[in-house]
Amino acid sequence: MKNVVIHKIVTFIFTEEQLKSYWEKKKTGLPFATLTNEQYMKLAEEMLEYSSHSQLQQHLMDGGWRSKEETEGLVVAEDDSREDVHVEIVDTSIAKRPTNKLFIDRLTEFRCPQCQFTFYTRELENRSHLLCPSCRNTIQ
Repeated sequence: MKNVVIHKIVTFIFTEEQLKSYWEKKKTGLPFATLTNEQYMKLAEEMLEYSSHSQLQQHLMDGGWRSKEETEGLVVAEDDSREDVHVEIVDTSIAKRPTNKLFIDRLTEFRCPQCQFTFYTRELENRSHLLCPSCRNTIQ
């Protein structure tokens, strides 16, 4: 199964079945199987844009419907051309290869070891003076 994963601080997952159903409702006359990777990702972004708040719940990772396992597999295609969003097609039927941690929106994630608060920074030059915004302890 090829799922589209959209990372925007939170992660949205659009399954192949959901995308196929959405495509068929559009009645374009083109078979779903003929979509290019770029069209496939754009279709998921369109679906995201036109989803209501309650509809978004079914695409939100760990929101009750979608799980982390649906984002694991071989990355078939990706678009990281924009600063605020990363989109990828993940084929979950193929084992994933080791990758580096993805930093969404060009942000680096930090977790405070004292209070467990998670926060993000962009273009950090001097990491030695980084303080937790919650408890004000120094982050190593």
